[in-house]
Amino acid sequence: LSERSLQRRLQEQGTSFDQIADRARRNLAHELLVDTQIPLTQICAALGYTESSTFNRSYKRWFGATPLSYRRQLRG
Repeated sequence: LSERSLQRRLQEQGTSFDQIADRARRNLAHELLVDTQIPLTQICAALGYTESSTFNRSYKRWFGATPLSYRRQLRG
């Protein structure tokens, strides 16, 4: 399957590779943050982020809070 064919098929389904990758990252980020005690720096690396600030912005976009504040809410 060529890259362009995949793009067309995903477009027919109303999505894109970037959207699928974003959802996968969001789901894994949430799972790691809620179900483990892994430090945030390791979660960033596991998700492929090179900068924690980029991960923080993404997490806030997904869940309305930074990863640290969200984790604190869960514990509190």
